[in-house]
Amino acid sequence: MERITHQHNTLRNLRIADLELFVTAARLKSLGQAAAIHYLSQSAASTAIQRLEVALGFDVCMHEKRQFRLTQEGTYFLPRAEMWLKTLCEAVEEKESIPIRLATTHAIARVAIPPVLPIESIELSLMRPDAAYGGILRNEMDIALVLDNAPWEGVSVEEVGRGSFQLYSSKKKAQRQAVLLPEDQMEALTLQQRWLQTYHQSLPIKARIPSWSLIADICSNSGEIGFLPDFLAKNSNLHPVSWQPTPCKYRVLALYKDTGKIFKKRLETLLEAWKITFHEAQ
Repeated sequence: MERITHQHNTLRNLRIADLELFVTAARLKSLGQAAAIHYLSQSAASTAIQRLEVALGFDVCMHEKRQFRLTQEGTYFLPRAEMWLKTLCEAVEEKESIPIRLATTHAIARVAIPPVLPIESIELSLMRPDAAYGGILRNEMDIALVLDNAPWEGVSVEEVGRGSFQLYSSKKKAQRQAVLLPEDQMEALTLQQRWLQTYHQSLPIKARIPSWSLIADICSNSGEIGFLPDFLAKNSNLHPVSWQPTPCKYRVLALYKDTGKIFKKRLETLLEAWKITFHEAQ
């Protein structure tokens, strides 16, 4: 590994952004995916990797079109690059002045934010799960709270809660009627399939609503029936209807990167608070 240890004179040209791109590409085994996450074109990403190799003095990958495969030097260098980036993040992190950057949906935020505000400073961004995931990979977010409906590669994942999606109403004994469904949600498709299997007819849909939170608000203030995760239904004082198919299960996951001892301590406190919150919401 002589080439790694004797090229310090070129490190003045090393860019942190290039190093972060390399780590992301190595995790995902795809320069194309890494380029998209870092808002780069394929050619710009290739140039960044080449620039990194010039700064380091050795090749970090095989430069194949279909796959991002590391060289022997690249494999040796990867964990050291990750450690250096983690150390850099830890060096500039100050608990009192820098808030935790949390990304999640409006529905999850309604339940997850109140219990942690007394114990931690939070900078909240409301976004779709895929955007929150990208924010973690780009180091733009510290934690993302998402449901487990997609593969989450290249990040650490911990379960903070689990429960089910069901049909809810403000009435304890609501009669069967057309329901409110969210737009483009996998769980809603599962409900429709189970309804068809149970009743041998299509689920009657009254309206498609763009967010879980809006469905909860409408149901709380009317006699409408909506499809919701149980934590949000309980938060809105709604009751499950008796005539629905088997509920759809879910897990709430916290996505994050390992960025140092200080962050880990803050993370552990937040995770424990969320586990209690979502357990009580079942």
